[in-house]
Amino acid sequence: MKTEKVAAAFLGVSLFAASSGLTNAYLTARPKALANLITPGLVDIELTEPAWKPERATGLIPGSVVPKNPTAINTGESDIWIFLCVSVPVKHISVVNPQTHRKEPAADIGLFSFSVAEDWERISSERVQDSINYVYGYRQIIKPGEKTAPLFESVTLVNYLEGELIADDALQIPVQAAAVQDHVCAPGASLAEIYDVYLAQESGTQR
Repeated sequence: MKTEKVAAAFLGVSLFAASSGLTNAYLTARPKALANLITPGLVDIELTEPAWKPERATGLIPGSVVPKNPTAINTGESDIWIFLCVSVPVKHISVVNPQTHRKEPAADIGLFSFSVAEDWERISSERVQDSINYVYGYRQIIKPGEKTAPLFESVTLVNYLEGELIADDALQIPVQAAAVQDHVCAPGASLAEIYDVYLAQESGTQR
């Protein structure tokens, strides 16, 4: 498992400063907010996260861990490659060093981290304004009715300095699932090459 300093999937996140000065984070699920991006043909996918419990995602403090396990299911009729696209919110804040317990200089920080399962490969990352967009590809073809392993099992709130996140902070953390039929590339093609074909189909261009 490797840890990515990125944000949680399938969440709308709002951060509130309590009157006591202790900053709490409240995570709320966003039903129906997940977008399934599909290519033409008998391709369809569904996103689920069975470990998500809204009651366990309230009143969080820095360093809190919340169970979350985003998983994609092949609900179509074709063998497919599956990709998850995570848009990670970034803020310029100070955090507390977990070893020294001292304040670190302010920097652009992803507000959540998670450990990516070995079944997934990171294909790309791109900074866009106040977020970083990450793309992960599943290493195995998924047959109809099968599902991927979760991209991760939980998310951890960054150990931010109190007062760095305020009541007006309202962060969207979208995740999209993309699928493409297994035969779009020759055997042995990399996940990056397969995803490039998907992008070409979506844009209507040839690459």
